Amino acid sequence: MVLGAAGNQGGYVARQGLAAGWTVRAVTRHPEGDQARQLSQCGADVMRGDMADPETLKPIFQGADGIFSVQNFWEGGMHHEISLGMHVLKAAGAAGTPHIVYTSGLGAEHPKNVPAIDGKAFLETLLRQSGLPFTILRPGLFMDDFLGASLPFPRPIQRILSRHRLWVGRWFLATLRAVMAPDHPVPLTTLMDVGNMARWAFEHPQVSSGQTYELIGTAQAVLTLCAQWNALMPQPIPRIPGLAPGLRLAHPQMSALLYWLRNRSWASTSTPLRLQTYEEWLTRIHQTDCRSS
Repeated sequence: MVLGAAGNQGGYVARQGLAAGWTVRAVTRHPEGDQARQLSQCGADVMRGDMADPETLKPIFQGADGIFSVQNFWEGGMHHEISLGMHVLKAAGAAGTPHIVYTSGLGAEHPKNVPAIDGKAFLETLLRQSGLPFTILRPGLFMDDFLGASLPFPRPIQRILSRHRLWVGRWFLATLRAVMAPDHPVPLTTLMDVGNMARWAFEHPQVSSGQTYELIGTAQAVLTLCAQWNALMPQPIPRIPGLAPGLRLAHPQMSALLYWLRNRSWASTSTPLRLQTYEEWLTRIHQTDCRSS
């Protein structure tokens, strides 16, 4: 059972499950959408479900061997994220779900007065108190965001910006360069590795149950990240005057998250699976871009 299967993280988890030969229930609010249709064509059982409406979850949770749960903070804010997560836990508890894999965020072991993290910290606590078998994944910022894959905006704005993903990705790297100290490591993860780790957790419940895994494939200085991008990609990272103060005004929640990340030390983490590095991801993206051009 994959919640948010038509989204970024859920989509990767669903595809990993299908590749492993699982029967995948792909739950989405929009089963008529392009991503949902693609999953159906790949063999997933696409089902309509809405985490905001727990009554839609109860029947489809019955008999599920495991549930992948992720909530989008950027769509409705912290209180909405918590509400969705609570609905999932309540329905999973009623169904007696054998295993929940929950995607949280780095540093969510305690509230930080950072809305993008604090809701996840609260849900982690509820998950541990639920009595359900669980595995928690804490990814860093997504490298895929540098191509605009997982944008920190509500979905209507995401749909508009998705037509200009490469520009948005360059803007995101420019934002990191404006906010982060030049030599401060930025913790990065790929969406693919979230899918890989979720699959591993479901396949190894005796090992993964009760565990929390921080997923950092790369922790490099932002200037290094930008230099590597500029060396390979045809569109260099722009320099935008006043970007940091502008971010505080235009997107205070994202600003709070980035400044909190700036004040923590980060390093690549050891996990049961080897995580992709930024250099590997960027090389793969560059090669794909060259083949398609």
